[in-house]
Amino acid sequence: MNYGICSNSSRDNGYETAKKTAEIISRLGATPVFEIGMDDVCPKLKEVPGVLFEDFSDIDIKTIISIGGDGTFLSKVAKYRDLDTEFVGVNLGSIGFLNEILHEDLEKDLAQLISGDYKTIDRTQLKCEVYNKNGKLKGSSVCLNDIIIVRGAKPHITTLILSIDGQIIERFRGDGLVVSTATGSSAYSLSAGGPILMPGMKDIIVTPICSHTLNGYTYVATPESEIKITLESIESAPLICPDGRDFVDLESFDEIVIKKYDKVLKTVCLKPDSFFANVRKKIVQRGYFYENR
Repeated sequence: MNYGICSNSSRDNGYETAKKTAEIISRLGATPVFEIGMDDVCPKLKEVPGVLFEDFSDIDIKTIISIGGDGTFLSKVAKYRDLDTEFVGVNLGSIGFLNEILHEDLEKDLAQLISGDYKTIDRTQLKCEVYNKNGKLKGSSVCLNDIIIVRGAKPHITTLILSIDGQIIERFRGDGLVVSTATGSSAYSLSAGGPILMPGMKDIIVTPICSHTLNGYTYVATPESEIKITLESIESAPLICPDGRDFVDLESFDEIVIKKYDKVLKTVCLKPDSFFANVRKKIVQRGYFYENR
């Protein structure tokens, strides 16, 4: 069985955790496969017994193991989402909400992974398309967490018209909107006042950012819904970021269409009852002075 390993060199100094991960996998009788190019940065990776250096798309990979923070996990999902595989993260970041494995539990959790004693979660992804005022497609992107439409460098209010399934819902004036999956509900959407959904839920959340109103509500749409966001005439173009990545430049009267992507993303769940414990530990307690409170 092949297990793909990719790591963020800025967090994984000298790829030490990547090397340790590969050594454990090899010792457990499976085959570690490093992402192409990692051996150029750290030749010592070649010392791991039975290790391979392959393009993940050219070989059957059971699980892709992302080592780093949440940003690393999202970047590897963006690169490999269309492969027939599952994903798990080793947390070397600050929050690491998407990463199932803690560095201190690496050996124990990898043994559980290799044994197959775990569940998987089918996570909804979103597809975003941007059209200009003449209906021409400017670009499309897929995301796991969220699509953020937010004011640009100049501090001007952004005006957006929200429609769901062809019905105009509201005309927002404020800093922007977050359209998120259940996975992304604990990220920017939460900061803007949105609800937390359990990761296997399929609904789509639309949350205003600093809405200039007395009743800036979050909307929760069905998985089959089509979300449409239209820009009014603008002095300063807002930004659109799927999973924090740069995308197309927005202009007046552009139309953003968001739907559920036709492929779910499978992620490994080693601790099925840990979701709300993680919410408390990684989000709630960050507001406390004492971590063990």
